[in-house]
Amino acid sequence: MNRIKYRLPLIVLLFYILTGCKNDNTLAPEEKPTDAELTALITKQVDSLYSVYQRFDYDWIEFYADNYTAIYPGSPIKQLTKDSLITQWKHIYKTYDVKLISRGRPTIIPSADMAVSYNTFNEIFINKETSDTIKNVGTYIINWKRQPDDSWKIVFETLQNH
Repeated sequence: MNRIKYRLPLIVLLFYILTGCKNDNTLAPEEKPTDAELTALITKQVDSLYSVYQRFDYDWIEFYADNYTAIYPGSPIKQLTKDSLITQWKHIYKTYDVKLISRGRPTIIPSADMAVSYNTFNEIFINKETSDTIKNVGTYIINWKRQPDDSWKIVFETLQNH
């Protein structure tokens, strides 16, 4: 009994030490990027998007969320998927060679886990059979959203032809 009497305070002390250490292991909340950091990050995303788009394959579609909203001139608001975007562009690439002539630097409007980017673009579609061209000049507006894996995806797009 005498041994237990002397060990009890030691056991209580160890319990308090272990309990106190357990509480010190809490993680600090993740810091949100500043507007300047978010602007730089989204600008880099837009630059990457156009870099991939200029190859005129389908890899640029990976910048889109699996489901996104689109508003195009002369059509209603649409809920689309990456698969439907691939189908749309397969038809375009089958009929036309597409050339991006130029694009403007993006303007970014940051907001925590979302950001809007917009920039001008100038591209042409050259009919593969007739060589007729369609000039497409306008402003491209995108809404980016941070994903659970911390990547950024396009969740909304629209364009305005000039």
